[in-house]
Amino acid sequence: MLNHDEAVDYLNGFDGIPPEVLQPELLSDGSWLLERREFWASLLYDGADEELLDALFGGEQGVFDQMTDICKEIERSGTWPVLRLGTQAGDFALINWYVIDETEGHEFVVLPGDGRCITVASVAAHSFGPGVSWPEAQRLVERGVLGSSAQRLLLLVRALGDGDSLAEMVDQVADALLAVGDAACPRETAVEAARQLLEDRGGNWSRHGDALVCDNEYAARRVGGLPPEDLLKVTRALQ
Repeated sequence: MLNHDEAVDYLNGFDGIPPEVLQPELLSDGSWLLERREFWASLLYDGADEELLDALFGGEQGVFDQMTDICKEIERSGTWPVLRLGTQAGDFALINWYVIDETEGHEFVVLPGDGRCITVASVAAHSFGPGVSWPEAQRLVERGVLGSSAQRLLLLVRALGDGDSLAEMVDQVADALLAVGDAACPRETAVEAARQLLEDRGGNWSRHGDALVCDNEYAARRVGGLPPEDLLKVTRALQ
């Protein structure tokens, strides 16, 4: 979960929602989502062809219907589930938000440990990213404590993009898809799903002073995207 200061900092970024709604209690522990097939369907939906995701996460219902079900369930709860990967000061979280006009989204935030909550990628009406390089993702998966390593990697997939490591990322994400989804699914299906999830958010990462930045025009972590002090905080938190 986010602490009080992190929650307030995150919620301050939303406009047009009544202040009485945007209270820290709006954010809740989302760890219960990890074992729900519907959650993975909703997180990965529209990132890869629906038939691929159906093969990996579908059941009696297809992934679209599953996604709709979990969205309605979260909306009825009146809270926005948060999945925080670890417990250290420099950390990473995924936030599922549902606002009053029935718009939903997934946002990916870095928690540098000073009460800030810095959004680095989003899957919503106005998506942006990537927000995490492959070496950063590997470190987050290794030191995280939420769920399994395969689940932690999939939680990062919609924020992940690194043109220099695409082949390695596809291979490991395919393994994670099979570990979290239907293990009996043909591996070539998982590989193709992983490729589609990753290839459109490529970008090359390099140092700009002491900050790691991405050259993708849709990346918040590009030069001129986040303020320089936030770029540096994110870099240090994910080292």
